[in-house]
Amino acid sequence: MLGFSWGAFFVYVFALSFMVLGGFIGLVKSGGHPAFLIPILLGLFFFYLCWEAVVGPPEPGKPRRGRS
Repeated sequence: MLGFSWGAFFVYVFALSFMVLGGFIGLVKSGGHPAFLIPILLGLFFFYLCWEAVVGPPEPGKPRRGRS
């Protein structure tokens, strides 16, 4: 099983941020061409996958942190 690495996580989130930001910049500069929605949607989808892998649903029987 692979271990978790905070460094790799931050590099991944950094790359996804650039992908989504580049899509938004391209969308604005092109005057709204729909081809620039692809990097935005892919970046948001991959960020969701990353979020689910790191945070995930709470395990049964364990209280959630920060809530009483």
